[in-house]
Amino acid sequence: MTTIAIAVYNLLDLVSWIIIIKSILTWFPNDTTQKIYNALSIVTDPIEYPIRSMTSRYSNGPVDFTPMIAIILLMVLKNILVAALM
Repeated sequence: MTTIAIAVYNLLDLVSWIIIIKSILTWFPNDTTQKIYNALSIVTDPIEYPIRSMTSRYSNGPVDFTPMIAIILLMVLKNILVAALM
């Protein structure tokens, strides 16, 4: 794989971890975590917002599956990247 492909692969992996950390921070409502949460939201909102707008019609419960769907889509994108460059 080329250097750019490795960088994109690692970037997608990093974004997946940021989504996980942001989801865990929602369990701890506190003023100190609010700043961290807002910083992570800047990275993840462009990915999660389109998914959330599509799934909001079908879910009316308290559980948001948007982070899980976003991580699955990022995993699929990483696998496509690896398959295309091998």
